[in-house]
Amino acid sequence: MRRRFLSGLANLICRWPWLFVLGGVVLAVLSGIYTARRLEFKTSRNDLIGRDSEYWRLYSEYAEEFRAEEDYLIVVESDRPERNRAAVDALVKQLLTPANNPFPGDSPNAQQFITEDVFYRADFEPMQKWFLYYLSRAELSQIGDSLKEFNQLVSVLQQNPRLATFFDAMNQMLEQMTTVPEDQRRRMEAFLPTITAIVNQLGEPDGSAEKWRLLSPWASAFFSEEMLGQAEQQMKWQGYHVFQGGRMFVILLHPRLTGQISGPDHHAATVPKIRRILNDVRRDFPDVKLSLTGEPVLDNDEMEVSQRDATKSSVLTLILIAVVIVLGFRDWLRMLLSICCLIMVIAVTMGYTTLVIGHLNIITITFAVMILGLGEDLGVQFISRYEEELCRCGNRFDAVRGALQSTGPSIVTAGVTNAAAFFAMVLSGFKGVTELGMIAGGGMLLATLGMTVLLPALLLSVRRRNEPAHLPVQVKVSGVERALLRRPWVTVAVCAAITTAALVVGWRAKFDFNVLKLQSRGLESVDTELRLLKAGTESSIFASVVCDDLAQTRVLQHSLTGLPTVVTVHSIAELIPEEQEAKVPLIREIRERVGKITFTVPPFQPGDADAVVNALGSLRLRASKLARDAAERGDRTAERALAPLAEAAKDTRARLQETETDKLALRLGTYERRFYDDLQDQLALLAEQADRPMTVADVTPDLRRVLVGKTGKFLVRVFPKENVWELEPLERFVADVQSVAPKATGTPLGLHEFVNILVRGYIKAALWAFLVIAIMVFVDLRGAMATVLTLVPLVVGTIWMIGVMAVFGIRFNPANILTLPLMVGIGVAYGIYIVQRYREDGEATFYGKSTGRAVMLSALTAVIAFGSLLIGAHRGICSLGLVMTIGVSACLVAALVLLPALLEIARRKGWKV
Repeated sequence: MRRRFLSGLANLICRWPWLFVLGGVVLAVLSGIYTARRLEFKTSRNDLIGRDSEYWRLYSEYAEEFRAEEDYLIVVESDRPERNRAAVDALVKQLLTPANNPFPGDSPNAQQFITEDVFYRADFEPMQKWFLYYLSRAELSQIGDSLKEFNQLVSVLQQNPRLATFFDAMNQMLEQMTTVPEDQRRRMEAFLPTITAIVNQLGEPDGSAEKWRLLSPWASAFFSEEMLGQAEQQMKWQGYHVFQGGRMFVILLHPRLTGQISGPDHHAATVPKIRRILNDVRRDFPDVKLSLTGEPVLDNDEMEVSQRDATKSSVLTLILIAVVIVLGFRDWLRMLLSICCLIMVIAVTMGYTTLVIGHLNIITITFAVMILGLGEDLGVQFISRYEEELCRCGNRFDAVRGALQSTGPSIVTAGVTNAAAFFAMVLSGFKGVTELGMIAGGGMLLATLGMTVLLPALLLSVRRRNEPAHLPVQVKVSGVERALLRRPWVTVAVCAAITTAALVVGWRAKFDFNVLKLQSRGLESVDTELRLLKAGTESSIFASVVCDDLAQTRVLQHSLTGLPTVVTVHSIAELIPEEQEAKVPLIREIRERVGKITFTVPPFQPGDADAVVNALGSLRLRASKLARDAAERGDRTAERALAPLAEAAKDTRARLQETETDKLALRLGTYERRFYDDLQDQLALLAEQADRPMTVADVTPDLRRVLVGKTGKFLVRVFPKENVWELEPLERFVADVQSVAPKATGTPLGLHEFVNILVRGYIKAALWAFLVIAIMVFVDLRGAMATVLTLVPLVVGTIWMIGVMAVFGIRFNPANILTLPLMVGIGVAYGIYIVQRYREDGEATFYGKSTGRAVMLSALTAVIAFGSLLIGAHRGICSLGLVMTIGVSACLVAALVLLPALLEIARRKGWKV
């Protein structure tokens, strides 16, 4: 029945070849136009995961509540923090300037940045009137007790607001320390760090130095060292996002999508704009490293490189296939017609993809190379048999009929089985693999149709005076083939030994789950992400937990912070103090005790300088004596408080004595005014604390935009401590986070889902493909022996491929794991051609026939197609090309060495194949 159909098809083609050619051209042109207008590219790995998964449901809820896209990250690095800060300010200015929004050279789809899009420093000043609420109730009680005695000092200073007055009072306190009760003495010792800080500040050479603008020394009179350290860091960096002691600053840019364009299109337009602005700022800051990363940038860069590599590989594949066909058939016209047929097949496949799927992703982007290699395989089979028939009959029309009737069934079987192998991927359960199966499966059916209809029509449409045919005599058998078939059992035994060895070493084949290693070497976004991880800072990827209320957010904040795989946790809960209602009475008492304090500082008199210097001398002597006494009685606490004070008084007094008299008076007068202004400000800050608890509405808008959603839900951002691009740290992090927050989502969870589904999906796709192909081959050949022999090149070639990978340390990864289902379709095709030819003439010799030459040329075109991927910069695509080249070569050797030996044994034994 199939042969009758092919015979009828051959007659139609021979009668109206131009009609078929015209139909193919029109369909290819229409498909190209449709594709150019409608086809999209999706860059996110989330697009590879099925939307029916639990992860996708949770991620969709998160994206809907907060934002659909993660942030762009600009990293600013150098050894000079002040230069980093200046570069950040310049960058923010350039990002927001009207001259860049819009900019003539940018894409019209590029984001026009506004203030709300840029988050580079947190403004905590509006929240200062709640800072006492961050203390514990015990700490607030301690401040209240301290104010009782501190108010006495304030009263003395109000009466005579001079520096000498303060130091005289401190000398009196030191003198009293030897006579007061133990508890009072300990409270005095707790005040000594404040005195030391003031003395050190007085000794600073430049009274206007940045150090003056940092934490007030009076703060140590009320707060713990831990709180002071945290506050000083915040004041030092003025709310900038700083890491590594100021050697690294980070700017977050929020993608703001409109409904008119998709996320990938938005990033493709916006990322070049950001890089242009970075280049502009680099000219003014050549000593500062400016880099761009973030999940959208990583995805965009990966898609750009993949598209570029796929295009280069496709062009190279076409050129090399053309060269192979010309050398193999010694005819340039058939090469040209075959390439034209392939181009039309690819164009129609693109239209089919646009119609059925609507987009390409980082997996399906390579389908064109697959169709080029596998489609030309079918074309080589047809041209080889066409030349054989042409040699026999000398007529082009009869040659087309003979080729379609004889090798047409094999071509159809090989093409349909390849398509079935791809379509079987739909059963994998992994959206990315499913889409590849749909696209490549449809493409293989179109390639089969093209090579059995369009290619014969093209051959008949081009008239030539002399139709060349270069084919060796069929009965000629090469010396190599004779040697292999003379003792087929030896050949089988050697192949069996190699296969056994490959099975043994193949168990050592490893899988590398790190998707960053698939990216191009030297890619800025990847290198920057790795530097963030090595620096121990917050990565560009994090887990996200959506909470309904503040109480739930606070519980998760505490629980997640204690996990061993978590470096930091950010949420609104760390900004809203706890137990505020219970603290309100204590803070009211503090406010009442402080009251409204003002200092009227008189002009500094020349004689006041001597009084300050003398008071410092007395302070040094008393502190030194008390420190020695404390050391003699073994009181280490008192000694650690007194010794620094004595040393500070000594150094500051010496510096003041070295200063010229006029300059000294000016310096001390300036410091005296600042000293009392600072004290007045600190007391006012205590007196002006809020009389009510802080609410979410009191948090500054820039922080609310990040941590509070559209409907008022709260976000908890959980940053990993380890490199979660690696599998083991990723699994530990995901397990820890999900143990506390089962509904967590975000990139690490998506990455974990992606890798696991991908591996399972490809393995499942390969198994389904093998099962479907085995059934189809059995139905087509109608015999168990023929089916088993047809599958031999596939099975043995795959084992050899894995063995070679293990020997040379080539690992499977999320890109080259695609080899498993691909090998099923490719490997079985060689077996089909050889077994079909054996059944046709009953001989196990193929090298000197069109079938042998066609199989070798088919394999060579497949090797060229996948080998062309090796020129790409994307390491994942390169690894796919390398592994597929090894696999195709292994299947070819198995088909041309092992399979003929097995067929020769079957022939000698008289077994029916």
